[in-house]
Amino acid sequence: MTTSASYDFIIVGAGSAGCVIANRLILDHGARVLLLEAGPQDRSALIKMPAGTFKMISGKSPFVKHYTSTPQAFLGGRAISIPQGNVVGGGSSINVMAYTRGSRSDYAKWNEASGHAGWGWDDLVPYFRRQEGNQRLENAAHGGDGPLKVSDPGYIVDAANFFVRTMQKLGLPFTSDFTGGDLSGVGYMQSTTFKGRRCSAADAFLTPIRNDTRLTFITGAAATRVLFEGRRAVGVEYRMKGSTHQARATREVILAAGAFVSPKLLMLSGIGPAAHLKKHGIGTRVDLPGVGQNLQDHNVAFLSATTNGAFGYFGEDSGLRMLRNGFQYVAFKSGPVASTGAESMAFINLDDPGTDPDIQLYCLGVMWPTLSAGKLTHGITLMANLLKPKSRGSVSLRSANPDDDVDVDPNWMSDPEDGRRLLQALKYLRTIAAEAPLATAIREEIAPGRDAQSDEALLRYIQRTTESNYHPVGTCRMGVAEDPAAVLTPDLKVKGVDGLRVFDASMMPSIISANTNATVMAVADRGVDLMMRT
Repeated sequence: MTTSASYDFIIVGAGSAGCVIANRLILDHGARVLLLEAGPQDRSALIKMPAGTFKMISGKSPFVKHYTSTPQAFLGGRAISIPQGNVVGGGSSINVMAYTRGSRSDYAKWNEASGHAGWGWDDLVPYFRRQEGNQRLENAAHGGDGPLKVSDPGYIVDAANFFVRTMQKLGLPFTSDFTGGDLSGVGYMQSTTFKGRRCSAADAFLTPIRNDTRLTFITGAAATRVLFEGRRAVGVEYRMKGSTHQARATREVILAAGAFVSPKLLMLSGIGPAAHLKKHGIGTRVDLPGVGQNLQDHNVAFLSATTNGAFGYFGEDSGLRMLRNGFQYVAFKSGPVASTGAESMAFINLDDPGTDPDIQLYCLGVMWPTLSAGKLTHGITLMANLLKPKSRGSVSLRSANPDDDVDVDPNWMSDPEDGRRLLQALKYLRTIAAEAPLATAIREEIAPGRDAQSDEALLRYIQRTTESNYHPVGTCRMGVAEDPAAVLTPDLKVKGVDGLRVFDASMMPSIISANTNATVMAVADRGVDLMMRT
């Protein structure tokens, strides 16, 4: 056991939130900061090139940790793989780089849950704006000079254009901005990229302080518990290269390790449901029943089809095409390697088209690998993402051993309403695929396939194939003091202790109606302001 020097603040997790927190504390407040990250550095070329995302997520990458869920009772006992970033920059270093923020109504729910403590859309827009370096938009909702670069697609395949035109024929209006608070419409997705390269949270916020003497940055360091003196958090214990270390914080400890690891650390530190902690021989410091509860994640329904031409990305990563594309990217930062793979997007409410969307649609220029029966060829995949799931899951300790992963139970489709809306969305994907110009490009629907026609058959197909859209949130949710299920106060303090806060996706009372990365960074930014005002 070794004890390191003392710091003003300790941040656990150098992901999307942690990079923002460290940047703000050092540059704006002159603090001495220890930043701990369990994963490796983000120096790989795969991280920098946008198309590298799918190689990392679908392969065996040191930058991705795959959590396997508990068997899902409402999915026929299936276990789900949920990948999470395990590298400097966290999810922002491995994701599809989608820059979205959700809708005004999402944040109205947060504001209500916090007792109107300033978590509404208008409260968060200033944080989005000052982070954002948008290459096209500059207005009341968007900033053009921030460090987080945001741009239009660097490369667009024909399938994406077919999708956008088809959705307009079906009556959905074209939109040029999915991040201004109103999600309705179809269009092209902006991403956290700049001149053909990914702009992760590490690029935007950590790079400016990497050589600052006030930052101590340690990778390969897995936090095991928070240290306390009485009711006050005073440091963190972590393991690195087989040795155990302790670090001290004179001011605060901030957890930014994500919706799976932040509740794990709280529970290992004696903060959580008392009965659950007792089961694993952990003494209860604070009985907080909400720790690890309220897990929410977006899950998807797929339609995958072959096409009668090369309208997407099949074959672009092999043979002469790979060499040509590689040369084009190295020389000009353009071509297929500069693509995020998901250039087009739409938002819709199928029950009531005039209200807030609850389904997000993607068109990918590839067949989905797990649905192709090993016969990948030119094709597309339409995805329907369930934005407002009613099902709630949980994260719980497997044991008191910090080396053991948590048990993750998304509990998908436990609420029948989620199944109904996914079924409705899957049928709508067939409507899209049957409309020109997209219909003229499709040769054959492979999944669900022509044999799946009844509602029962389609619902069974969804249960067999639904996957995560990689947005777990809510497991340390914020709420008012009298809310027994809330883990955090509205200023993101852990209830019942001092000097400990959570600034990541686990704070969300309810999941937003879009990709979560931009929101996590804005939350971390506001969290620093709230902390430094007290």
